[in-house]
Amino acid sequence: MASALNNFTWDFKLYKQWFGSREVALKWMLVVILLFPFFAATWEMKETSGFSPLQVLGLMVFVFGFLFYVRKSTRTPNLTIAFFIFIFLFVLNHFLVFGFEQSFSQFGQSIRAILPFVLFFYFRKHLNSVIDIEGFLITFLIASVFPIGTLYYEILFDPIVEVYNTESRGGGLRLSGFYADLFGYMSHLICGFVCYCYFYIKNSNRKKKHFVFGNFGFIIVLLIFLVGVYNLRHQASWAVSIVLLIVFIYFIRKKVSVLQLAIFFVIMFGVGIYFYFEIFEVLYAKDISVAEGNADDSRALNGRVWIWRRYFAYWEDFNILSQVFGSGLAQHEKAKVMMSGGMHNDYVRIFFTTGIFGILCYLYFLLTVLRSSFKPMIVEFKFLLLANLIVVAMYSISSLPLLASGAMMYFVTAMFGQTNKRGIW
Repeated sequence: MASALNNFTWDFKLYKQWFGSREVALKWMLVVILLFPFFAATWEMKETSGFSPLQVLGLMVFVFGFLFYVRKSTRTPNLTIAFFIFIFLFVLNHFLVFGFEQSFSQFGQSIRAILPFVLFFYFRKHLNSVIDIEGFLITFLIASVFPIGTLYYEILFDPIVEVYNTESRGGGLRLSGFYADLFGYMSHLICGFVCYCYFYIKNSNRKKKHFVFGNFGFIIVLLIFLVGVYNLRHQASWAVSIVLLIVFIYFIRKKVSVLQLAIFFVIMFGVGIYFYFEIFEVLYAKDISVAEGNADDSRALNGRVWIWRRYFAYWEDFNILSQVFGSGLAQHEKAKVMMSGGMHNDYVRIFFTTGIFGILCYLYFLLTVLRSSFKPMIVEFKFLLLANLIVVAMYSISSLPLLASGAMMYFVTAMFGQTNKRGIW
């Protein structure tokens, strides 16, 4: 089975043939992935016209994703009942908040919050073969050319928009280019690197392989990745990047020569030393102060702990039904904020949205994803699924990978959609 899955080698001709032969039900989403970086650059238009092409694209993806999901009759492996309970509570609470607010703005926020789960079910039905999954990964890599190219224009020549971090956040210029925030870049750096590592592992045993998947090619790609992450000056992204590298080396250890493995360890050691002495104390200065007792613990994670405490105070006054099953049941004016991106943490946002019962169901789902990631027979698929879980689990601590993460949301929902699909792997 392993050899059968690795018989084809991607090149432009194969990709063109694959793309052209896909059904409309999948092809339209591939076009969305390719165009997303350009639509994401239009976000500022909502300030002048009231909405942006990016928002229109999001609504279109929501509608078409749902329609193509319900129209396709393909059977997929069952998910745990806990996940469906979580989805029910999540959607119910957003409907309740929309009914309470009755505003166009809240309608948009609810659609935006539910969209990742529409994408999850869509991808679960429409990515059902190795070649389609790999074609999706290559499509994502192609889509990453523009944002990463723009990022390196800013690094090498001139910033498009100058936004400076405060001293407590490490200072320095934070690049975001044409995008609303750094995730316009980071989503393609992180997920693009995961895509590359997948194909590197797949090609590692081949005698004849493209230059990109050789040792020198790996070093070039790694430098592009790390220099990009460094210049974006984002705490969570450094943590995610280092963990991804460690996991990558773990999965590659038996597929490369001793010399190659030694090179990887030297690179990792160098990155670790540089991170500790040149980045850690600067970028994590505020959190270090909190840990040492020199600052109030509410300042941890760039002040996010203060935000969570503020809204937990409202949550404590909700009735028991709202606490157990979601803040939407409270019909409280603060519920819309508690269920929004203002929490800067997907665990807290989901906790407020679905209550104690809902967050337990969600965490149980993540455990099933973790268990599922060790089931595939093929090493590169194990890496892909586990790396995806790492990205979501770690970013969720201080960011919103399932809400406000740009193209990352498409990538992670597509990979989550492969949960328990043992027949493919």
